[in-house]
Amino acid sequence: MSYEPLIKALKERREAVGYSQEMMADKIGISLKTYQRIENGSTDMKMSHYRTMVEQLKTTDLDISLDMLGIDKTTPWDVAAAARTLPPEVRTALVSLIMMLYRHSNNNKEL
Repeated sequence: MSYEPLIKALKERREAVGYSQEMMADKIGISLKTYQRIENGSTDMKMSHYRTMVEQLKTTDLDISLDMLGIDKTTPWDVAAAARTLPPEVRTALVSLIMMLYRHSNNNKEL
């Protein structure tokens, strides 16, 4: 199995926040050489390293997955698909939040 899309997504996120390979290696507690091997695909990363990277990059698994799929812009269908995975009470709260933001946005346009 190729991990290239995952590594590419993580590398792009790392570069976007301005972290060097050395900084990221430090943050996840591995040597620079090991981190470089992960990024060039010559060694696999541990799940604990992945989790720490996601946390340090202040991103989510969903963001990384969307990056891997090349989805730059979230569509209404993406939101609906993600919402289907939530419990009913959370979906209700999400719809309420979306409607509140929509109303707030429309009120600001009228001003």
